[in-house]
Amino acid sequence: MFWSYVIGQELLKKQLDYLLSSNQVPHALLFTGNFGYGSLPLAIAFSLNILKIKASEEQQVPLGKISQHPDLHFVYPVVKKGTEKVTYSHDYAVEWTSFLNESAFGDFARWFESIQVGNKQGMIGVAEIENLHQKMYLKAFGGKQKVCILWGVDKMNVQASNAFLKLLEEPPQDTYFILIAEESEVLLPTLLSRCQNISLGPIKAETLKNFIPPESGNSKQIVSLADGDYNRLQLLLQENQNTQHELLLVSALRKAFKARGNKAIVQDLMEWSGEIAALGREEQKAFLSFGIQFFRDAFLLNYKMENIVHFQANTDFDLKKLAPFVNNTNILDLIALFENTHYHILRNGNAKMLFSNLALKLTRLINQSKS
Repeated sequence: MFWSYVIGQELLKKQLDYLLSSNQVPHALLFTGNFGYGSLPLAIAFSLNILKIKASEEQQVPLGKISQHPDLHFVYPVVKKGTEKVTYSHDYAVEWTSFLNESAFGDFARWFESIQVGNKQGMIGVAEIENLHQKMYLKAFGGKQKVCILWGVDKMNVQASNAFLKLLEEPPQDTYFILIAEESEVLLPTLLSRCQNISLGPIKAETLKNFIPPESGNSKQIVSLADGDYNRLQLLLQENQNTQHELLLVSALRKAFKARGNKAIVQDLMEWSGEIAALGREEQKAFLSFGIQFFRDAFLLNYKMENIVHFQANTDFDLKKLAPFVNNTNILDLIALFENTHYHILRNGNAKMLFSNLALKLTRLINQSKS
């Protein structure tokens, strides 16, 4: 079974298991609820069970990879890539696989950001459904069932909805459709009447707590703000993590500037390095990655390239004030310092020594004269 890809929703898993074991799987199901509740992973796990695919007994395969089965089809909102008249979901297969691997609990905003829709409107058009008609009437690759997951049917236009309704009225044999929507109210009533609706509720707080790292601080508050939504939880953790990384790096920089001509500050730098050395390896790697982007962004500000700067302060720190100290005399060495430290952390180097070295070299580099 593939339920390990689904977070929480234990009651729904049992209900779907019953449909499978009793051979009562309807030809059309509609999963509704916030995407962050896990409707997409739930639909994929259920589909793989319908297709009787064997789950790996070894390390869990990424969701995007295990979803690449010839009898499992996907339809999702897309935009035209260029000058072509029609774009289909399969034109974004690579991006979709990455989305499943990294953001399966993500919402439209996350998906549209990953395919760079810009000012365009992502949607499921009638050409997509007409193409689906042709695919669904072909013989299954395995000779048995076929499943199509339609993620984001609330982005299906009226013409596409009517075309899909015809497919539901006369479905191909041994073919199952799983529709996923956040807002069922925008769907055609006739479409809703053809589907068995399964509503997902929030993920239990106790379950979400298991996904909060110990160093994240007030887990109770984070879980409360997430409100049962795993996607929102990840965004909160990322924001919380970036704030912590910013505070750590700004603290090091302030000590580094004070260290010029003041050897007593070296002790403060060593205490700072000990603070980071006490963190977990993953947290250390994330901090170093943050630092690399941080200094690149500071350097870009010197050339009035704010439009490609990623940094957004979560504290009262002003990156523009640092920018003059990150220039052509030290930028390459600063990046190399953080990249090399990251490399050695990956290979289980001594964290205390590595971050002590980083603190001392950062002090020297940030105090270099501008050429």
